[in-house]
Amino acid sequence: MPLLLRRFFLVVVGLAYAQRIKATFGILEGNGTTYPHSGLFYHWEDVSTQSTNALVISLFGVEPFGNDLAYDPKTKLLFIIGGGPDAFTWKGSVYALDVWRSLVPLSTRLDSIGARRLAVKDTLLLVTRSRAPYFTAYRISYDPQTRTLALDSLWSPISPLLRSVPDGLLLWGDTAFITISYNASSYASDSLVVGINLQTRQVFASWQVFRNPTELVRIKDSLYVACYGDFGNNLRIARIVPSQSTVQIWDAGYQSFGGFTTDTSGVRDTILFWSSDGALRAFDVKTGQTAPTPYLGLASGGAPFFNYGLLWVGSQLWMSFTNYTDTSLIILRDPNRLPPPPHLDTLFVANGIGGIGYPALRRFIYVEDDTVRSTPTALAATALEEGLLHYQSAAGVLIWTGSSTPIDITVWNPVGQVVRRGERGEKRLYVGDLAAGVYVATATDERGRRITYRFWKP
Repeated sequence: MPLLLRRFFLVVVGLAYAQRIKATFGILEGNGTTYPHSGLFYHWEDVSTQSTNALVISLFGVEPFGNDLAYDPKTKLLFIIGGGPDAFTWKGSVYALDVWRSLVPLSTRLDSIGARRLAVKDTLLLVTRSRAPYFTAYRISYDPQTRTLALDSLWSPISPLLRSVPDGLLLWGDTAFITISYNASSYASDSLVVGINLQTRQVFASWQVFRNPTELVRIKDSLYVACYGDFGNNLRIARIVPSQSTVQIWDAGYQSFGGFTTDTSGVRDTILFWSSDGALRAFDVKTGQTAPTPYLGLASGGAPFFNYGLLWVGSQLWMSFTNYTDTSLIILRDPNRLPPPPHLDTLFVANGIGGIGYPALRRFIYVEDDTVRSTPTALAATALEEGLLHYQSAAGVLIWTGSSTPIDITVWNPVGQVVRRGERGEKRLYVGDLAAGVYVATATDERGRRITYRFWKP
């Protein structure tokens, strides 16, 4: 079974050389009460060493109900949208993190601009907004030495078509495609997709689709739009070819409340979405039909954990579930190694290896980048000394170093099976007799911190 990750504690050292990083970021909404801030899920892999780490952190000062995030490869900044004090009071401030150095938001932010979605193009931060002018391009200027950030408003297009909340944004070359989703005051559904030319700074085209268009994905030469209507009807999927004025709209055959993605590597003609019955569905864009059985047999019975976020990167599938006070995360790395379906059920999601402990993981992004900056810690140096797992290949042992005492050390194989477990308080665990391959070790210390460490056993 795939591995559910509970709480994470990032333990890394600063690196001065250029390194290739593969990272997944996810925004956790919080709930405004027991979790008064938005949070960040962060999983990264150093390609050169094959080491991985992950953590969940509260973003103090960032309003709960956060909605989106985007990465800028030029400045190495991660931008995040905070929501508001409650689900119906939307501030939509934009924050920035120098993510390879620190997970503390920079002091500069776009305060209370009603931001909904984000994208980065060259030196521009593109923001859709819940009120007029509904779309604004900001110039990004950042000095990493002094950590000084400036976000200057440059332009907003003027068009009568920009009339409602744009809750979807996709960047394709020099064009920003946005969905015109719903009226901010009445919540009445709208039904447009609009194209904005970033060179001319003007709206150049629009397409009429089904009600409440929200998510946008691209497959080859086409855009595909998730249209939810009033959520009491089946999901509609609209196909737009930007060079044409006609729109093709399919009934996906199932209700859906969210989760709409395609493989970011762009090699499949399939869209995955969560249906309201808890199943992961696969829609074939060539036939315009949804497969009659759940994708890879992945289905959940619902309560107490409901399906929520979704990310698809090649052979990896990231799925989050929430009960609005906690989040469970399943990472599926190799579908070919799964046992026969079904693979998920309510009991496993709720009572598997555990929940993240922070509601609710709404959106993911995947980033590959080279950086010469220090790997982020966002933790005090004293905290870094409290616990670290290290594999000593010559002796074939996992070693816990640090001042705290581990409650347990557990080793998992790539399909989530426990293959070795240490005794309570044991700081060395022999794994030299395990078969060659990649393993994940987890350790929980006496203070409740959880460390995840990936290693290669030759």
